[in-house]
Amino acid sequence: MTKQKQTSGYRFMQLVCSVLLVLAIWNLPQCAWADASQQDINAIIRTREMALEAINTRDFSKIEPYLHPTFTITTVDNQVFHKVQDFENYWNQQFSTSIEKIKMTLQVDTPRRFLSPEIAVSYGDAITTFYFRDGNAANMAMRWTGVLQKFQEKWTIQSLHFSSNLLNNPVLNNTKLADRAITVATGLGSFLLGAVAMLLWGRSRKQRTESV
Repeated sequence: MTKQKQTSGYRFMQLVCSVLLVLAIWNLPQCAWADASQQDINAIIRTREMALEAINTRDFSKIEPYLHPTFTITTVDNQVFHKVQDFENYWNQQFSTSIEKIKMTLQVDTPRRFLSPEIAVSYGDAITTFYFRDGNAANMAMRWTGVLQKFQEKWTIQSLHFSSNLLNNPVLNNTKLADRAITVATGLGSFLLGAVAMLLWGRSRKQRTESV
């Protein structure tokens, strides 16, 4: 009986030690993480601000140091980019049409989620304002998701994805309005030319009749 009690007591102590060991392993990284989290959050916010400034000023040299070597950017029209120069060329092409300026604002939905001490996920809303050369402006509501990875002691953008409502595209709407205006102007011009031609033909006919 005494031997069984000793065995039971030994197993109980093993169980307690195992539980304490698991708790210690769980809590140590959590504590270290909590101590560094505010510093990491400030660095992540800085990365987001630099990305936003680069887009709004079209100066992509500012964001290049904050991009992971294997970064991916997916735009609202399903274009995928892995190089800064390619994305810069794509972005600048937007201004070769009726768009004069683009300004974007970002909002984070909830506090970012850390998948590990070196990987974080942020997401939220974005409002992109398009300023057109004809003086009009329109807003496009978007959603964004960003995956950030700590690389060489700096929080970098590993993946950035934008999405929007395809039925609410201010660029296409502006183009449709412009095309509609051109169609109306062309139709009105044709009508006026036809009316003038009929008027001149009527006068010419009247003059010939009077001369006879």
